[in-house]
Amino acid sequence: MCGICGIFNLQLQPLVHGERIHAMAARILHRGPDSGGKFQLPHLALAIQRLSIIDLETGNQPLSNEAGDVTLVFNGEIYNYRELCKGLLNRGHHFKTHSDGEAIIHLYEERGVDCLRELNGMFAIALWDDRARRLLLARDRAGEKPLYYRLNEGTLVFGSEIKSLLEYPGISRVIDRTALTHYFFYGYFPAPRSIFGEIRKLPAAHRMVVEGGKVQIDAYWRPQEYLRPPGKPPVTAREERELVEELAVRLRQAAESRLVSDVPLGVFLSGGVDSSTIVAIMSELSPGNVNSFSVNFPEKTFNEEPYSTLVAKRFRTQHHVLTAEKPAMQHALITLADHLDEPMADPAIIPTYMISRFAREHIKVALSGEGSDELFGGYPTYMGARLAEYYLKLPEWARRQVFGRLQRFLPVSSKAVPKGLFLRRFLSHAEKNPAERHHIWFGMFNLTELDQLFSPDWAGPQPPSAQVFAPLAPLLEGARFDETLSEMLYLDFRLYLEDDLLVKVDRASMACSLEMRTPFLDHRLIEFAEGLPGNLKVRRFKLKYLLKKTVERWLPKEIVYRQKRGFSVPIASWMRNELRPLVDETLAEEKLKQQGMFNVPFVRRLLIEHWSGKADHRKTLWTLFMFQLWFNRWGKDGGRSILDTI
Repeated sequence: MCGICGIFNLQLQPLVHGERIHAMAARILHRGPDSGGKFQLPHLALAIQRLSIIDLETGNQPLSNEAGDVTLVFNGEIYNYRELCKGLLNRGHHFKTHSDGEAIIHLYEERGVDCLRELNGMFAIALWDDRARRLLLARDRAGEKPLYYRLNEGTLVFGSEIKSLLEYPGISRVIDRTALTHYFFYGYFPAPRSIFGEIRKLPAAHRMVVEGGKVQIDAYWRPQEYLRPPGKPPVTAREERELVEELAVRLRQAAESRLVSDVPLGVFLSGGVDSSTIVAIMSELSPGNVNSFSVNFPEKTFNEEPYSTLVAKRFRTQHHVLTAEKPAMQHALITLADHLDEPMADPAIIPTYMISRFAREHIKVALSGEGSDELFGGYPTYMGARLAEYYLKLPEWARRQVFGRLQRFLPVSSKAVPKGLFLRRFLSHAEKNPAERHHIWFGMFNLTELDQLFSPDWAGPQPPSAQVFAPLAPLLEGARFDETLSEMLYLDFRLYLEDDLLVKVDRASMACSLEMRTPFLDHRLIEFAEGLPGNLKVRRFKLKYLLKKTVERWLPKEIVYRQKRGFSVPIASWMRNELRPLVDETLAEEKLKQQGMFNVPFVRRLLIEHWSGKADHRKTLWTLFMFQLWFNRWGKDGGRSILDTI
């Protein structure tokens, strides 16, 4: 695990600011404090900060082939590198190290830019081919490892984090207004946009080839290629049993491949089915040697410690529990606000950062369960998709009168799973287009609120709500689904997982110099899951049907069939109590007026309603609060507000 960055002149002319590569690398030292390296030509500068995991002695980067005409820096791990190296050795290649990165170089010598298809792992790659005068940038299939870039006036600047790019002279901090609208709806920034107009993200499963002064970006892998085609016959009982057995084998293979390490590793254990499955497999492969880490919340409805303890005792792990005291969580919040170079509305980044920092005292690599929900159907909104099918079959008078009245009596709750809030959103939007409806259910601001959020001067002539579904169209182009549920799962994999969950995990863990690995995102497992019919993922109102049938052999039933809670944080009560002074100061009326972006009376109404308990505005207020914390830290460009340049 590392951080990489680079500068490249497309016309192969000498770099104007090549010396800035040193500052760019220093800015991401936290991603790789063990060693650093640089490679420079007149027209190219590459740098890496390395967190050494595999081949501690000889694996420093940059790496090159025997002739020295192919050079690589990369962030991540290649889990099948031993198999790749064996084949390459048999075909006459010679290796100088035992690192996984060198396998990429020799594979590139054979297959060129198509070498990416052979890699099983998480990665962000920068490879220079001096013979072809070609630069290759690429990201892994799911998007576990980030890569940002800026292309302007023939110079390409790139890096693992935005803060690295901002060390290069002349990169503007002007906000991308469309991206900001997306943030307030989704809670994150869908690729390829970022918070800054000049900076873009290379999407997951994409490569950028820069050659002959031209830049080409394309996908080298598409998950929709493995989607179950419409009209395929339903799975028989015998086929279901066979799929259960196949899934068990694939889960074990995915977890085992991610245990390759020359340093201590462990697992984040929430007590849910995903992390518990990983613990079960790790314990089978290495009995008594598994380090597990959990967070204990004082608030009862958010605390999963009894479940994680049950699993830890069952599999006899070396269990470590961090109690998330409120002062420590608030301190973590402020630290993250200073560290994150893009706003992030997912409050789970706070405990993720805390447990990463806690675990780093004991281990250098941790496994986690991200990806399972999007592949196997784990979110309550998927049951909402099923409910909507039945709901829309009711007569219109029933939908209007009975359920319309019901909405007014739904309770306001600060619990981790606010059923009243979910049901209210379901009833309000069940009749919309399925893809749009799904994201409205998930969304931070609803469409009406979004159109009220910004000041008239900032919003522009077009209502903000008119822009929010734009990221869906390019993802859905050419994809065909056997049912609505499959479409929802696919979109969550391409949007929510890639641009929220994996960003959260990467930033929180790498801030602590901890490598995170996600067995559920083994691309072979992804391809298997994409080919499953929807009723093996959500059957009636049972989430993760096939996965749970599979892991019954390993886990206690009270773990397999417990209610999903997720990595929740008590932000509703926080903002009414302990965090209220900070929220009030950050969203102070005078500050917002001076800033000029937001409809101040609307924001104050949200605050007053939430503080009084009249409404639960946890998602909207937290999204706005996190933006303002970010703005206070990153909203300056040369000493003046970035809004002054718009």
